[in-house]
Amino acid sequence: MSNDNDIQYDETNDNNMNDMTNTNTASTVDRSWLTAAKQTISQWSYIMLKDADDHDIDWDWVNSLDLEHGIGVAHPADLEAGAASSVHDLLKADLAIRDQLEAILAKMSMTFMRDFDRHIKTYELPRALAYADRRLTDQIALLRDRGVAEGLWTVTDEDRQRVTVPVLHAAEGSGLTDADLDDVQDHTAEIVNARAEQRKADREKREAARHERQMALFEADEKQYGSVEAGPDESAPSDSSSDAGSPDYLIEAQPIINDDNPAVPDITQVNQNETAVSEERYEQFRHAAAEHVAARQAAAPKDYWREVYLPGRDVDNVMGIDLETNGTEPYRAYIIDVGFEYMNMKSPRPTNTGADYSYDKDYYESGDAYDQHRYSFGVTPEAARHGNAFIIQLTGIDISQRTGADYPLFDEDPAAQADLLKRLTSQPFVAHMATFEHSFFMLNVAGYAEAYRNGHVTIIDTLPMSRLWDEGSIPCEGHPDGDNTLDAYAKRQGALHEDDAERHLGLEDSHIMLLAMKHHLTQLKAEARGPWGPGGKAGVGGKRIINRRRRTWRQ
Repeated sequence: MSNDNDIQYDETNDNNMNDMTNTNTASTVDRSWLTAAKQTISQWSYIMLKDADDHDIDWDWVNSLDLEHGIGVAHPADLEAGAASSVHDLLKADLAIRDQLEAILAKMSMTFMRDFDRHIKTYELPRALAYADRRLTDQIALLRDRGVAEGLWTVTDEDRQRVTVPVLHAAEGSGLTDADLDDVQDHTAEIVNARAEQRKADREKREAARHERQMALFEADEKQYGSVEAGPDESAPSDSSSDAGSPDYLIEAQPIINDDNPAVPDITQVNQNETAVSEERYEQFRHAAAEHVAARQAAAPKDYWREVYLPGRDVDNVMGIDLETNGTEPYRAYIIDVGFEYMNMKSPRPTNTGADYSYDKDYYESGDAYDQHRYSFGVTPEAARHGNAFIIQLTGIDISQRTGADYPLFDEDPAAQADLLKRLTSQPFVAHMATFEHSFFMLNVAGYAEAYRNGHVTIIDTLPMSRLWDEGSIPCEGHPDGDNTLDAYAKRQGALHEDDAERHLGLEDSHIMLLAMKHHLTQLKAEARGPWGPGGKAGVGGKRIINRRRRTWRQ
């Protein structure tokens, strides 16, 4: 959410920035792990035969990619305006490589999590492919910039249902038409939307199959045991409800007296005639019963898939974390700001945590928060050259200045990854719309995916707390499920001034999130709602992979 009050982020005044020592430089970064990761291709190819678009995967092609030095077809000289090479052909080739690679990446998380027999030992290959895909995305952006500089096309960002994509339009005087640029357009929107529609169709197909199985069982039971609606059935077993047709028996057998079901007779009907429903009307009532059951199931509230991230009654020590990135796709974007702090939801704040922290907002006070950290990271020179005006407006961070030794790349900083992994596995971590942070951790933090699959990570999300437990989250135009942004949730819980806005920096957003969460939990406990209500969970809550039985896992 854009904030008109955002100011340029003064990184030189950060009083706790990059407190993790970084020794990597451009010349000393060890990238050999990228090539080593390809040694696990045999593990993946054994299980994962098709990509997210149901195409056969060419694992030999994957093995041929030079993950260390780049997988794009362009050379550095090709990125300069006026180069002799064809920018059109280079861009077309790079986009084709990215589409093919990302279709594989999009399937790897599900494959890894559903590998119950543990044929796949590590998640290094997806991390390595994502590393290469980020650099390829940088190259694609600079090739587009070259086309603009050469007067071939203009670029505008356009919303296409679920995603925003850069769209090329032929420039005046270029001699090109928009049709000439069809093969160098970004097809991400079409791909993402098609996958979403396919998932929707698959869900509907599964629901239809489930309904068909229920109806088959319904008919099989009637054939074997007779029908309550049809009255006495001499062919039915003696212990079936349809065998004893007397009014007394029917009245005493409470399970078949169902006022909500029009297909089941009430007591008045039973007293009038021991055969409550005539044989000729049997088919009509049988279908009425089935339709009634289906209608009640359809009217029942659907499970909200984020419910699994809700906290439990015993949640206490948590780490709140928020990431700022230069994009939304974890295999295209870089982590540029990591902020986190700790807070106890029940027990007192530790006494040996040092002085209060000074946040970017003057009125923010540490309160019950402690052990605050902010890590700032950089981007590649290519990403810095392209820049990102939207991120400057949103966060105040100018990625064009985020290069050099002072700003290591997070995906090239094993020390930062190891430190963060240790923290993420030491207690539950909390995020607002936590699937965003989780997706970036999976493809950036060495060992995180393995720890998550083995049940060492617990994730709590404040977004479902807002949607399900905050009465102020009222559906409105633009927010059919209520306004559950962090900005709105924090304001309703008194963690953010009404005339202020979410800062869009990792540490500041983590702080208001934890303050809102603690205030909300205190209120819910006093009112016996949420975790303390009928549907609440005991324990810490949150989402964690649990080993129910040997070789039986659930997510």
